[in-house]
Parts: sequence; structure tokens; C-alpha cells
Amino acid sequence: MQRQLIPAAMALVLSCTMTVAHAQKNQPADSREAVNRMAKELGLSEAQRNQVETILNAERKKVEAVFNEEKNKLQRIQEQTRISLQAVLTPEQMEKLENKMRQQNSKNNAQK
Repeated sequence: MQRQLIPAAMALVLSCTMTVAHAQKNQPADSREAVNRMAKELGLSEAQRNQVETILNAERKKVEAVFNEEKNKLQRIQEQTRISLQAVLTPEQMEKLENKMRQQNSKNNAQK
């Protein structure tokens, strides 16, 4: 039972890490799109547009900092989980698990 939960937990942590990384990569384009949409829908003046862009850029930086902090936390959890698994699994089982995780990571990256 416990052996079934451990890979699922690692997959969840890996998935969260990848989601955070994906969100970080797409943030600047989303900010520009948001400013453009707001400018059009709200009829912003150039001065307002510049101020909105500044505000959203500041938000983006704050959000990035939170994402980076959470990503670091997730990486520490992953490493702790890996160390715990090494204490339970044989080297062969650990190698199989790591290969499976790499395959899953490649599959998830290909889907993006």
C-alpha cells in the first residue's frame, strides 16, 4: 500500500513544480495581453495605460517571487521524498522509479 502511494506523491509534487514553472514562463505575455485588453475595453488614456502596465509588472514580479519560493519548497520536498524512498526501495527499484519519473516529465513537457 505504502509503495503505491509514494510514486503518486512524487508525481503530484513533480506536477506542481512543472505547473509553477509553466506559469512563470507565460506571465509576461499575459500581462501585455491584459494591458491591451484593458486599454481597449476601458478606453484607457496613454497615461493610464502606462500606469496600469507598471502596476501589472510590479504584480508580476511579486507573483514570480512567490512562485520561486514555492518552487524551492517543492524541490526540497521532492529531495526529502527521494531520500526517504532510497531508504525503503532497493537500488533497482529506485532506478526504475527515477526512470519512470523522467519519462513522465518528458511526456508532460511534450504536451506543453
